[in-house]
Amino acid sequence: MSDSPSFDRLLSGVRKGDVDGAGEIIVRRFASRLVALAAGKISQRLGRRVGAEDVAQSVFQTFFRRMDDGLIELQDWASLWCLLARIAACRICRHAEHNAAARRSQDREDELTPDVQAFDREPRPEEVLIAEDLHGCLVAGMPDKYRAIVLHILDGTTHEEIARELGTSLSTVERVHRRARERLTALLAVEA
Repeated sequence: MSDSPSFDRLLSGVRKGDVDGAGEIIVRRFASRLVALAAGKISQRLGRRVGAEDVAQSVFQTFFRRMDDGLIELQDWASLWCLLARIAACRICRHAEHNAAARRSQDREDELTPDVQAFDREPRPEEVLIAEDLHGCLVAGMPDKYRAIVLHILDGTTHEEIARELGTSLSTVERVHRRARERLTALLAVEA
């Protein structure tokens, strides 16, 4: 327990799920500090892919989830800030590692930039028919419970938005995306 009864009441409120009251106080108190910390730690290059606000939001999600699980013991405001800062540092490192992976490396972006002229025309009618057919085969070949995820992915919705909207886990959305990509690759191989 801490020296401050108000801090203890606040944490008790968070543990009881009072995110709108107690949780909001924590977010208001630390959001700008977290964004500033993240902005200072994210390289300019990584910053093109990951925003400081995104990191701060992710930190709060992790913090509140760990509080719900009963995995956190804090003494005072300073210990809370230290924990949030540590989570932020871990998040930034994780983003850096993720974006440095060979298949996502920013060094490859210049190599993979498509020739704009190749897309500087309307598709021909037969190309539209092939695309529509592939779309139909892809969606029809997915199990019913995953079709909504695939349709959202094809509409360009982010994984996080899909998981939130459909009430499923992010890992499920990523797994379905991977399977859809594999299925599309197989369909394209048949077309070729």
